[in-house]
Amino acid sequence: MIYISGTKEFILDNTAVALGKFDGLHLGHQVLLNKIKNYKKNGMKAVMFTFDYHPGNLFNHSEMNLIYTSWERRLIAERLGIDVLIEYPFTSETAAMEPEDFIKKILIEKMGARHIVVGEDFRFGRQRRGDLRLLKGLSFPLGYSVDECTKITTVIPEGFDGNLEPEVREISSTLVRKAIAKGDLELANEMLGAPYSITGEVVHGRKIGRTIGMPTANIIPGKNKLLPPNGVYSSNTILNGQLYHSVTNIGLNPTVGDNQAKRVETFVYDFNGNIYGKQLEVQLFHYDREEMKFSSIETLKEQMHKDKLKAMAYFKR
Repeated sequence: MIYISGTKEFILDNTAVALGKFDGLHLGHQVLLNKIKNYKKNGMKAVMFTFDYHPGNLFNHSEMNLIYTSWERRLIAERLGIDVLIEYPFTSETAAMEPEDFIKKILIEKMGARHIVVGEDFRFGRQRRGDLRLLKGLSFPLGYSVDECTKITTVIPEGFDGNLEPEVREISSTLVRKAIAKGDLELANEMLGAPYSITGEVVHGRKIGRTIGMPTANIIPGKNKLLPPNGVYSSNTILNGQLYHSVTNIGLNPTVGDNQAKRVETFVYDFNGNIYGKQLEVQLFHYDREEMKFSSIETLKEQMHKDKLKAMAYFKR
């Protein structure tokens, strides 16, 4: 996959382009991506266009936690079969661009778009004046076609958001983000169409797990990475293309001395090897318990064995 980020200096040709924020790459986003991939059989490149800085951050001056970091989104996009991922610089100049100029100068001149796919509520350009109607209106004179994708829905269980009974709602990054923040990984994964994951490089920890016969792999989440509540999770870990069952703790490790920043610490079943510096992908499936401070290392060891058995029972089910 070709990855273009942080630059406006590129020229593409003969492309099918999906436009969106693509935070999370949930099932709704995947509808757009599947449509552009269909045009690959006609010789077009499947291009995913988004911004390298979340548009909301430029205006409210706050850091928004993202379901997937830029690096994680890149890995997932490649896995989904995208040919080109563009993270276009979102600057004040970009925000002030007239929607007609965005279509002509970026989509047509820079990207060579012959087919454009958007969600029904997609907005772009100065003061968000660009919309589906404008895209369709300029399609004939500029020589491209447009596909509109409607929202995908899911059933929200009773009690999730104070609702007294199950509700049908549109899948959105906001809803996925809320499910993750609540620790409802089953619902989040259903909307994502894949397990929510955290990817990072394995770093050195305190090596307490090694001394009790349960060595763990530690990764530090990327900046602005949205994390579920501190606690222990049934997880899968992907290392060197191999998948292993595992137990993951997210938090500050209070028993062995509180960390200043959250860590993702994973005990991988049936694995023993030096993986420092290697890339690890941890997929979370179920929130098992809250993070706890134990009175001794021995008590921690006993609980870790219980956590393993609980996670094994979860995957067996």
